[in-house]
Amino acid sequence: MTKKIFLLYKNRLFAHNITDYTGKGRFFYMEAARRKYIMVFFAFLFIILAGSYFLNLAQKQNLPKIKTTSSSYFTIKDTRGNVILQTGIKVYKNDEYISEQNIHYIVTSVKGTEATAVVKNEVLSQNNSIPAASLFVPDRLLKPDYTDLSVAIYHTHSDESYIPTSGTPSKRAKGDIFEVGKALKERLKKPGIKVFHSLNAHDPHDINAYHRSRRTAISLVKKGPDAIFDIHRDSAPLSAYQTKINGIPVARVMIVIGRSNPNMQTNLDYAKRVKAVADKIYPGFLRGIFIGKGDYNQDLYPTSLLFEVGTEQNNLKEAKESMKFLGDIIIKVLRNEDLS
Repeated sequence: MTKKIFLLYKNRLFAHNITDYTGKGRFFYMEAARRKYIMVFFAFLFIILAGSYFLNLAQKQNLPKIKTTSSSYFTIKDTRGNVILQTGIKVYKNDEYISEQNIHYIVTSVKGTEATAVVKNEVLSQNNSIPAASLFVPDRLLKPDYTDLSVAIYHTHSDESYIPTSGTPSKRAKGDIFEVGKALKERLKKPGIKVFHSLNAHDPHDINAYHRSRRTAISLVKKGPDAIFDIHRDSAPLSAYQTKINGIPVARVMIVIGRSNPNMQTNLDYAKRVKAVADKIYPGFLRGIFIGKGDYNQDLYPTSLLFEVGTEQNNLKEAKESMKFLGDIIIKVLRNEDLS
């Protein structure tokens, strides 16, 4: 039995005589159906990919910003053109900086790698209390036992290295920064402080590194340490980080606090305590406290800090030597020693 069927194929209407849906007419019918299913499949695929893209974009808004390449850094100046800070951390408007001299600045504009800051009217606090304002505040922080102390150390940017020592600023998963963390661990262990040092790698060195290191930080938080430190290496001119303490060449240290952390003030108060002790026993060792965009996983713990140890132009020996002095500072902070 012969029938005539009208088919829409490539926007053209075709009429075919077919017998029981066989022959050429059946071919065109099946071809049109196949193309329809393919179009539906790719439409769903596009929707899924678009949704994933915008979800990932939204998540990145609160991520800490990664440091620039080793050959580039940001310079913050005051309104008179005096250099306040040079750092590889990307600088944004409303970032803040408490200088070595305890002057509190706020960034008012950024053009390229140049930023301008003005003095913010705020007195540097040296409050010794730990307010219960963070997500996780273990009893040991509210009622500290100074005879049973512990510290956790990890490295979000596990590739960071020192050029004079390794010939490169980056060694994937095997950065010199692990040796810096080990040096701090050894100094803290001498007076009996327990140290949990994670050797987990979180490469590559990209904007998602803090997502990967968050799992490490959470595992360390569960151990209930008195403090948790993320140890990094900055990018800046050598002059910004090179100094001598008691005649020993060392890399200076800068504390970094994330201002996207809803409990940022708690972590900042702790950073100020560390700086107050450093200024007392090793003046000039700490560059200051940079308060930048992002949270740096500090929302997990009230005594979580990020330390930048030197620049890529320092050598590893200087960075490791500086951990002896940073260790002394941390020990006195943990023991709540009276330095008056």
